[in-house]
Amino acid sequence: MTVLRAPDRGVLLIGAVAAVSALILGILIGVFGVGAPQGPPPAQDRFKDKEFIDSVLSDINEDKLRGFLQELSREPHIAAARRDRELVKWMKESWEEAGVETVSLATYDILLSYPNPEKPNKIHLLDGEGQIQFTSRHQEEVLRPEDAHDEFIHAFNAYSPPGDVTGELVYVNYGRVEDLQELEGLGVSLTGKIAISRYGKIFRGNRLANCEAAGAIGVIMFSDPKDYSNPQGVNASQVYPNTFFLPESGVQRGSTFIGDGDPLSPGWPSVKGAYRLKENETEGLPGIPSQPIGFGDARRLLETMGGEEAPEGWRGGLQGLTYRLGPGPDAAHQGWRVRLVTHNYLEDKEDSNIIGLIRGEEEPDRYVLLSNHRDAWGYGAIDPSSGTASLMEVARVLGNLHKRGWRPRRSIVFASFCAEEYGLMGSNEWVYDNIQKLMDRAVAIINVDICIIGDILSPKASPILKDVFVEAIRNVPSTHDPSVSYYDFLAGWLARGEKTADTSVEDYVKILGSGSDHASFAFYAGVPALYFSFRTDTQKYPGAGYSVYHSGFETFYLMDKIIDPGFHLHRSCSQLSTHMMMQLSESSLLPLSTRHFVDEVEKGVKALEEKDAVQQLRDGGLGTPYNLLLSTIEAFKSASVGFEKRREELKTSGKLEDPLAARILNDQIMKFERVWLLPQGLPGRPSIRHAIFSPAKFNSYGGAAFPGISDLLHEVDKLSEEEKKERFTELRRHLSDLMILFRQAAAWLEPPHML
Repeated sequence: MTVLRAPDRGVLLIGAVAAVSALILGILIGVFGVGAPQGPPPAQDRFKDKEFIDSVLSDINEDKLRGFLQELSREPHIAAARRDRELVKWMKESWEEAGVETVSLATYDILLSYPNPEKPNKIHLLDGEGQIQFTSRHQEEVLRPEDAHDEFIHAFNAYSPPGDVTGELVYVNYGRVEDLQELEGLGVSLTGKIAISRYGKIFRGNRLANCEAAGAIGVIMFSDPKDYSNPQGVNASQVYPNTFFLPESGVQRGSTFIGDGDPLSPGWPSVKGAYRLKENETEGLPGIPSQPIGFGDARRLLETMGGEEAPEGWRGGLQGLTYRLGPGPDAAHQGWRVRLVTHNYLEDKEDSNIIGLIRGEEEPDRYVLLSNHRDAWGYGAIDPSSGTASLMEVARVLGNLHKRGWRPRRSIVFASFCAEEYGLMGSNEWVYDNIQKLMDRAVAIINVDICIIGDILSPKASPILKDVFVEAIRNVPSTHDPSVSYYDFLAGWLARGEKTADTSVEDYVKILGSGSDHASFAFYAGVPALYFSFRTDTQKYPGAGYSVYHSGFETFYLMDKIIDPGFHLHRSCSQLSTHMMMQLSESSLLPLSTRHFVDEVEKGVKALEEKDAVQQLRDGGLGTPYNLLLSTIEAFKSASVGFEKRREELKTSGKLEDPLAARILNDQIMKFERVWLLPQGLPGRPSIRHAIFSPAKFNSYGGAAFPGISDLLHEVDKLSEEEKKERFTELRRHLSDLMILFRQAAAWLEPPHML
């Protein structure tokens, strides 16, 4: 029996006062609209509150984005230089003012590379008497007086050593492995020659390494109009500052180091006092000089070349020029040679990541990360500052929400990484420095290196994050037509494209490659990662890519007047990032799925068959181990189906209202990617540990399924019998590793009480 008691007089008095106070507050709020906290709803799963999420997205402001980009791109800010240090201070103070709860710096010692400002790198064209007939430019032509700056960095390839080499030219197309193989088949040798290559298709460091391995003594790289400028023409009215296309003096700067993180501390954080290698002990640094030039200067070199005409697929877009292979000059330029002189130097520098945190309420030990890098080769209005402006705006919006009383379910981390352009320095050092925390606590990372190049979304993701991206574009309006979602716009755009007509929106989300700060998270720590940007519309501009990439023409003017007037695309980019961060930080059940992982595994198996890799394995006596791998893949697929079914049953049964049950299930899917890590890394690549989806060995920008198999089969037919025997022993071991991983993944997806 329950006994009811009357309240005493003191309680009655307090209650009366509280009632009157509430009445007065209600009148004030209703009449004057003041005093009401504009905080979040108290829902158990706030992501299900569409009104709340829409209100957060609506706070993204174009004027704020424009202001952020204007400040970020006001001056050149190469890594660890004066302006970069100023931006560290400005960004940190801005985040703190916005309401980001804690903001700290993570500082590391890193080996950087710079050109000598007193001795610009040059390429000279020498006649038969050794007299200079032409000298390349070391900076872009100033097409707008506002674009000039005393501290704008000279053209160079970072980490290319100082050197002075003279020789005949050989044209190598993109400098890919297959290009050099074709060149060899045509009877043209690179030994003792200077290679001239157009940019594109692969990472410049791979290009340089490929040419060095083939015997070249130096490499010249240029941005060909076919890949980097207006296909309709390159006169003044058709290029910057009148369009977004590259003028003839535009030079693409960039790193040639094949590796990630500080070259002198591979695999461990370069904190104060940590052991570091000597410069001659590290791997991945090139041994021959290289230099980038514009296509105007490249024309002067190419028009003197002799030899056979280049294959049709090798011919670029320089009008009126016959692309020839060399080696050396044509009949009209007998005895002419090229001299390549570089004066680059290495320097140890300190540089800092900026790390902001809004602590989670229910799960503070679970991190959802949003990242971008800060350094640029010049003004960087596209790369990275369009993404940095977006990072600033998302931090402002969510920081202000926190000031009004909101805390996310899980902790939100904002990261501005340093020295990305040199080889993902800041992000790698931070991952190495926090590896245990990240592998245990990180849910996912959304990395937006560049927000805006054009107006068509281009996403890449760890497969289990695909649904997060698709959900975001279903709920963010299209910049082209705000009456429809970006999902509907993209579906229509894909349907109109000849090459993409049969591609679904889900299939349009490709596998991650490297080339940006998500790499160490995804491929070393096993943290699911997603990377997206708005790219040039290839249906509107066939063949056009990121035209002014890493050049002196990436200015605020270009973005403000030509690419994104009004900053509506920046707003869409920021809304997408915000929506994904809210999904991952606020959903009680993590919106991750193994379904797309299984789909991509199946595509990977099919690709191995189509590329004759499976036949090579069988011919090498590895048919039985490969068949065993296939059987474990089937068992894994069954386990994945069972896991997804069990999760749906738990959702519909209401059992996931129990926070412990939700936590158990969330941990299974959150740590799923860690299952695929090989402790020793892929064969010959200890810093790449994800065995199923990782960058291609010979092109860091490209992603590949089963990369270890492709790596080990590369040019296996060229090996001696003894070398081939050793290689197939390595393959047998790797197939065994993969089989074991699929077994372990199937076991990981079982109900947690099973052992």
